[in-house]
Amino acid sequence: MADEKRIVNGYEFATQEDYEKAKQEAESIVYIKAHTNLKDKQQVLKIYNKASENKMFHTVIGYDFMHQLYAYLIKNQVIEKEYIKTIPIDKSVTQKELPEDVESANKLAEQYRVLYQDSKEKNKLHKIIICFLGGLIVLMIVMVYFNYNTYDENAVLDKYSAWEEQLKAREDALEKKEKQWKQQKEQEQDKQKEQKESK
Repeated sequence: MADEKRIVNGYEFATQEDYEKAKQEAESIVYIKAHTNLKDKQQVLKIYNKASENKMFHTVIGYDFMHQLYAYLIKNQVIEKEYIKTIPIDKSVTQKELPEDVESANKLAEQYRVLYQDSKEKNKLHKIIICFLGGLIVLMIVMVYFNYNTYDENAVLDKYSAWEEQLKAREDALEKKEKQWKQQKEQEQDKQKEQKESK
């Protein structure tokens, strides 16, 4: 359970307590969206004001939702910006983490886009390096394979030449024995002839 990640809507929470709060807030937001017509500007304003007055949200999940409502109210000019209630933030979260208006939100989005592009470039570079190293490994395997085959061929040739030499030596020994056997036979035949002639 300790290794299990505490993630809600892409945010990872450091403590179980924050994680539980974030889950509750996410469920509340789902309920609000399901039971409210978010195209109705006055309803959006009522929800925003009520959530702001009651300090309903205490995690980044809720603050993110509140900021969406805030941006919607400004964009649709439901009320003058200076009359819109601020988003109450707990002491643990600084105001800097959440943009105050659409312009700063866009700047923040641009910063993240640049970071994303940089990470994409780094990922491309990593992929190229991995492919290069993979190619080197394949090349090394091929070299070892052909080197091994050459070694095998040389070993077979060496064995064959040794076997050929042994075979030749045996043939020579057989030829010698055959000559000796022929000479013995001739000598025996000569002896038999001599014996016949002496009779």
